[in-house]
Parts: sequence; C-alpha cells; structure tokens
Amino acid sequence: MAENSRLNRIKRSQRKTKARARLIRKNLKQRFSGWTFKATPMLTSDERQSLMESYTELLKNMVEIDSQTLNIEGVNKVQKLLAKYLTEIGFSCEWFSNPETESGDFLKAELKGQSSEFITIVAHGDTVLSPFGKTPFEFFENDHKVRGSGVIDNKGGLIVALGGLDLFLARHKPYYSIRFVSSPNEEMGSVGFLENLRACAEDSAFALGFEPSLEDGSIVESRRGNRWYNITIQGKEAHAGRSKGHHVNAAHEFAKKISLLHKLNDYKKNIAVNIGAVQGGRDRHNITCGEVHAKLDVRFASFRDREAVHKSIEKIFDKKYVKSVDGLEHADTSYEIVDDCPPFSCSKKSKNFVRKYTKIIGQIEANKCLSVKAGGAGDVNYMSKKGVVVLDGLGPKGGQMHTENEFIYLPSLVTRAEAFASFLEYVNK
Repeated sequence: MAENSRLNRIKRSQRKTKARARLIRKNLKQRFSGWTFKATPMLTSDERQSLMESYTELLKNMVEIDSQTLNIEGVNKVQKLLAKYLTEIGFSCEWFSNPETESGDFLKAELKGQSSEFITIVAHGDTVLSPFGKTPFEFFENDHKVRGSGVIDNKGGLIVALGGLDLFLARHKPYYSIRFVSSPNEEMGSVGFLENLRACAEDSAFALGFEPSLEDGSIVESRRGNRWYNITIQGKEAHAGRSKGHHVNAAHEFAKKISLLHKLNDYKKNIAVNIGAVQGGRDRHNITCGEVHAKLDVRFASFRDREAVHKSIEKIFDKKYVKSVDGLEHADTSYEIVDDCPPFSCSKKSKNFVRKYTKIIGQIEANKCLSVKAGGAGDVNYMSKKGVVVLDGLGPKGGQMHTENEFIYLPSLVTRAEAFASFLEYVNK
C-alpha cells in the first residue's frame, strides 16, 4: 500500500509539472511571437517561480532514484526518465549497451534542424553516492537550497538542460540540429562509451557540458586533460642476506625514477605529475624486491604539453639505473596508457561564445558571471576537436559535490535554464 501511495503521489506531481510547463510554453509562444535576441531575461518573476516549483519536483523525483553508477537498474531509470521528457519535446532516442563492462545504457537523442551540424549537449545520469538515508531530498535555508545525492552532479544539470531546451523550442525551430547524450557511468570514466563521445564531435559545431557550475556560479572555459599510465618495473629477487649483489632491486629502480618524475611538475604551465599507487615485492623484509607496479596520473592544459611531458616520461623509463654487481642484469621498465583524456582549451573562437554566455547569465541573475580554467576532466573533454566550441559547467549552482553535503541553490535551476535558452537563441539566430 505504501509503495502504491508513493507512486500515485509521483504520478500526480508529474501531471502538475506537465500542466505548468504547457501553460508556460503557451504563454511564451504568445508573448514572444516575432521576438529577436536581446541578452535580457525572458521570463517574468511569476513564470520563474512556477518553473522553479516544477523543476524542483522533477529534481526530487530523480534524486530519490538510486542511480549510483554500479546500480544499473537505478541508472537506467534516470536515463529512461530523461528520454521520456526529451521525446515529449520532439527528440528521437537511441540506446547503446556497454561493449566493455557492465553498466547502464548510453542515451543519444537527436532533433533535426536546418543544418546537418549539431549542438551537442553532454550530461550523465549516474551519481557517486546513493540517496542519503531517510531524507534523500532535504530543504534548508528558507527552502532555497536542497541537499541530496547528485542534486548538482548531475541531476540538476539534466534539468537545466531539459528546461533550457523546452523554453527555446517553445518559440523556435532550431537552425542547428540538437543532440543530447547522457552517459550511464561518467563517474567511473564513461568506460565503454568514449568512442561514442568522440564520434559526436565529428559533426558538432558546439559541445556544451552540463556539469555544475563552480560554487560562485562561474562556468568552465577550459579543462585539463589527463593521461593514466600503468607502470611495471621488473627486477630480480634474491635472499637479502645471502645475495652478493647478483639481485636487481626493482624498488630501488623505481625510487630513482619517482624522484625524476616529480621534477616534471610545472604548476605555472598547469602540468601535474602524480603517482597515485605503488605495489611491489612479496611483503617480506628478507627478499629483495623483484617487481614494482605503479599508477601514474599526468594532467596537462594543451596537446603540446601532453606530448612534451610524455617524451620526458619515456626518457625516464628508458634509462636503467639499477644493475647487478656484474653489470649483466638490470631492471626493465614498461608501461601501458590506460586512459587518454584530451584537454579542451579556450580558443579565440570559443572565447567569444564564453563571453556571450557569461554576459547572458550576468544579466539574468543580476550578478557578474565569470569563466574559469578547471583542473578536472569530464566527458565533454572527449569532444575536444579543432573547430568545435566546447563549454562546460553550464549546470546549476551548488557545492560539496561527491559528499553527503552536496547541495543545490534551487533558483539557479531556472536562471541557468533561461540562460541556456537565450544562448541557443543567440547561436541559432
């Protein structure tokens, strides 16, 4: 009975949400007939309040679904809910299962415009954490903020993107075709779907990421890339007490190399080189270490820096430092690149659109909005390609993502959706 009651409440709230949205779309069509772009707010205060109530109810429904990455059933529920709303505003949906590992399904939805080039929206349906206990959706600070798993990363981002599309399509047929992609496992690197993301870059004019903005509301104009190396150093074991130098200690070899890798850090150039994990030996005091395994993370702001750092790393790996006493045996170093996420930089072309987007947000929110360079990588990085304008952090304002204190500033659901709709208006004019 309790479950049936909960489902009935959800259905009633969804009907109310749709009714409000239909009324606002109708009013927008009437009020903005023949409207031309001006970077000014498009909604009245009453319309914003009504939309905030609708968006908040939809966000609550999403957050109460456990879509932690490994909960495949829950992730697919969120993906299907997203697809349902996209279908209602004219998109055709296509699904992709994971060819490499177990995960939810990848969603690609498209709406054809006049052009064969796409504006591609990039988001994800999974979260790092499951819903929080008895209060998965907790209001605080005069109901302007809500705590919950994934409220900004990325369920709030999904709603901002959906809301902006709805507002835009209520008034116009797009010049660009529009594509919405949502990964089911972004929080674990979108393993199995990177080629899907790269393929989307081929016919995209814009790639717009709906990760949350920074806590101060800034959007992201560039992100560093990362390359992950799995390193193996092979030496030769021996009894520590009886060996007369005929062993080759892999740990000693790695100690030499790790100090040289550390020197590659260059924070002025936004280059970071970090060892994340090391394992080796047989967990014994009296056996020389015969093998070491390590994980190396490299961050870089440009493709040029990536190649320069890689060459330096290869030189360190190629040189042999530890040998047996007779010089006949030495430690061998090998590596495998297991992740290669490209950076996206703020090109001259992109900078103009960054300025426009921040100007639109600033006018709608009556507060200056900035753009920043971010250190972390995301799915939108894989769409970095010459000629493609890439922006990220276009989702809502909030903070403390990936923790039990993750929160969203609710009014930003509407203002950032409104900004997205205005930006679509600008690029499609």
